[in-house]
Amino acid sequence: MPTPSAPTSSPHQAKDVPVVPTVCLSFDVEEHYHIEAARGRVAKESWPNFASRVEKNVDLLLDLLAQAGAKATFFVLGDVARRCPLLARRIFQAGHEIASHGFGHDRIHRLTPAQFRQDVAAGKAILEDQTGQAVLGYRAPTFSLTVDTAWAIDILAELGLVYDASIFPVRHPWYGVRHAPLSPFFVRAGAKGRSMLEVPPLVWQFAGGRVAAAGGGYFRLLPLWIMERGLAQAAAAGRPAVLYFHPWEFDPDQPRMPLTIANRIRTYTGLRSAAKKLQRIMRRSSRWITLQQALPELTRQASLREPLGLYGVKR
Repeated sequence: MPTPSAPTSSPHQAKDVPVVPTVCLSFDVEEHYHIEAARGRVAKESWPNFASRVEKNVDLLLDLLAQAGAKATFFVLGDVARRCPLLARRIFQAGHEIASHGFGHDRIHRLTPAQFRQDVAAGKAILEDQTGQAVLGYRAPTFSLTVDTAWAIDILAELGLVYDASIFPVRHPWYGVRHAPLSPFFVRAGAKGRSMLEVPPLVWQFAGGRVAAAGGGYFRLLPLWIMERGLAQAAAAGRPAVLYFHPWEFDPDQPRMPLTIANRIRTYTGLRSAAKKLQRIMRRSSRWITLQQALPELTRQASLREPLGLYGVKR
């Protein structure tokens, strides 16, 4: 599928018309037991023994989005689509975009190129079968597309993905490419590799550093004004702002897993206030759109800079 072309500006467009910031909500649709913090504590073989909670949580999010008149991109895990075969279509019929979160929620670091290809292809195929629509976007579990796993870019392009949303332009022990652009950019693994549109999550630049402000644990654990400052900064700079959340983050009654103390704090803090905080964030704009709807603008901005080659880049 060809990459959407960038829009052209009209010579008759009024110069005093305010520019509406490009703001996109996204959700990584996975069960509470899929999280990276549960690895080594909850065996994959035990997943079928857990009662599914994801449909109830997604329904809550669909209601919140409908109330706000917002559209979002849902990166759906293949394992969720397999267990809940009507969920992706229900999300799509509500006017939202369905994108891929892979199939088994394995970080790319743990997969060989052949295993990664199989995982992405299987996740993409089940979602396309269930919705009847092409899947254009991908987000790696735990943002695990990094310098060390740059080879994955070629595979994503070969499988027909149009954009990736996996590179977090911050420093983090588990992920991140700290010097990656904050605006959309094209990325490639090597000097002769295939390029792909990359859509990074929101980052707030403060005191010469970069603060992750896009969602997840940062949304629940940190004051909401950090995300609000990040949104305001992106709007002032003309940068698109992409936020991300997980359905389980809006489920305060989920069963607690035997996590480490640190991971219990990171995972279960802020669950009860998450829905109200999301509603407050959505009130900041009347036009939350999907990444697919934003593709012309994302592509235009990415075309303004040279592609980022991950070869030789410091993580």
